[in-house]
Amino acid sequence: MRFTLLGVFLMSALALAAPAASADPADCKLAKVAELPLRLEHNQALVETTINGQPVRALLDTGADLTTVSKSGAERLGLELTGNERVHGIGGEVRMGMVMVSKLAAGDWWAANTIIHVAEHDDPAAGVEMILGQDIFAQYDIDLDVADGAVRFFQPRDCAGVPLAYWAQTYVQAPLRVLNGGVRRHNQVRVAINGYETWALLDTGAMATQLFTRTAHRANVNEDGAGITRGPTFHGVGGKSVSTWVGSFDTFTIGEETIRGVRLDFGDFSTGFDPDAAEMFGMMLGMDFIKAHRIYIANSQGKIYFTNVSRPVFAPPQPAVAN
Repeated sequence: MRFTLLGVFLMSALALAAPAASADPADCKLAKVAELPLRLEHNQALVETTINGQPVRALLDTGADLTTVSKSGAERLGLELTGNERVHGIGGEVRMGMVMVSKLAAGDWWAANTIIHVAEHDDPAAGVEMILGQDIFAQYDIDLDVADGAVRFFQPRDCAGVPLAYWAQTYVQAPLRVLNGGVRRHNQVRVAINGYETWALLDTGAMATQLFTRTAHRANVNEDGAGITRGPTFHGVGGKSVSTWVGSFDTFTIGEETIRGVRLDFGDFSTGFDPDAAEMFGMMLGMDFIKAHRIYIANSQGKIYFTNVSRPVFAPPQPAVAN
């Protein structure tokens, strides 16, 4: 199902002084490809999907390269596994295979004869056997509308340089990082924490915003600093765990939005890599930030547009033990 959001969009485009555009706003059309109902449970963005007609609950994860189903989920669905390789993630290393499925569907979006990867890891949450990743989302522009319980896929036409925050007259925008010779594997956006600039991964799979330890250090926040508390232990795709701390940061800036006096988790999520190294990022913008905004990921333009819809923006888990 497709339709054009032209009237609302034009009002937004004409109300703002847009940057130099190579397309006439009157020619810009947003073709809606699909809408997926989204439910937030324990700060996890969940979507109901089907594989070959069988229901599967999935985590919507813009921080994951690939769409995967757990090995136990593949066995329950009777999927035949082929291939065997090792992949790395936070928490260590897991084995991964592949399956070919006749149809993968979510909301009114579907794909036929598609490959899904099978990973030997625990389910993301009770009853959640699947992760929807960037191999799907990078094909479209994405409207993350958590407040309204929806994620929408768009294909813009003749919209180069035209603002795409079609629901708002005022908005913030920020450029996305281009990786791998022009292919955007991840949605990374430039941010500043206590004035220190780094790239942040827009990650719907992270329940809360998290900094790498080295990023916190470069923002002048350390594990033994004043007001630091122990945070929760984080478990990724492998068997290892990551200890975290919760610290206070004076400012967080993204685009033209600055948030003051925030408390954020930090830990060794980078597994020793320098967040300033080529293609690395220094933090993950999680569901606390994402659900407090409506976000349009304009893969077609290499930028994001967002508006604030609620406060507080950052709400890390309650600290466990004081230093």
